[in-house]
Amino acid sequence: MRIITLIIASFAVLHTAFSQPASGQLRPNLGEKIGVCRPCGMDVFERMLTKVEIVMADSVFHTCGLGCAAAMTEGKSPSSTRVVDFSTLTMVNMESAWYVAGSIIAPVRAMMPVFAFANKKDAEAFAAAYGGHATEYGTMKLLVEKIRQERKK
Repeated sequence: MRIITLIIASFAVLHTAFSQPASGQLRPNLGEKIGVCRPCGMDVFERMLTKVEIVMADSVFHTCGLGCAAAMTEGKSPSSTRVVDFSTLTMVNMESAWYVAGSIIAPVRAMMPVFAFANKKDAEAFAAAYGGHATEYGTMKLLVEKIRQERKK
């Protein structure tokens, strides 16, 4: 009886493991799709670590990251812009956040691999552990604009 139970359990495990392609098993769980990034056309998911939430004229838009957020808000005055705090996975004000660019951690589905943090201490700790540079919003905004201009060429 015990052998039959082990055989059935083994079959269930193998069936689960091979019932989807390997690429599906390795894909991170990004949650539900919440929109499409207007500047680049990339799908935006609820658990994307680089997503930006922009509120303009009573409408909520999502972008895949800072570069596309800069493109979308160029010449406009959004009433709110928020980013995902890497430490807590909550949304925080984009202008008061700190950012780490250039780390060895590559986020899934982001045109520009930049992570946001609610405070300087967390950003610096992440940069110390995973590389990159911790910067405040003003400096990051200038960098994003420079990269956008270079990509236009």
